[in-house]
Amino acid sequence: EAHDSGLNPKDFIEKMKQTNQLIMGIGHRIKSLANPDQCVELIKQYAKKNFKSMPILDCALEVEQLTTRKRANLILNVDGCIAVSFVDMIRSCGAFTREECDDLMSF
Repeated sequence: EAHDSGLNPKDFIEKMKQTNQLIMGIGHRIKSLANPDQCVELIKQYAKKNFKSMPILDCALEVEQLTTRKRANLILNVDGCIAVSFVDMIRSCGAFTREECDDLMSF
């Protein structure tokens, strides 16, 4: 939502805060900056190595940089990482138009 709406990560976080909404895909009960989720690390490494572009993942990581300033466990969690990586994968693979990608995301 943040990337596609044109909001920068800081403004996105502020919007979510003002509307009292949680940021889906951010936060973990146990994992933190000091104790990262290795599944997330593997997904990020795979995406960086294999995807043509990853603007959604990059945006999510920028959000994570800002949220972890507040609390160390407000990291990109595995569900969020899978979701943003999936969007980047289908948008950059060349097999789908943007309209088809958006249709896949709307379910």
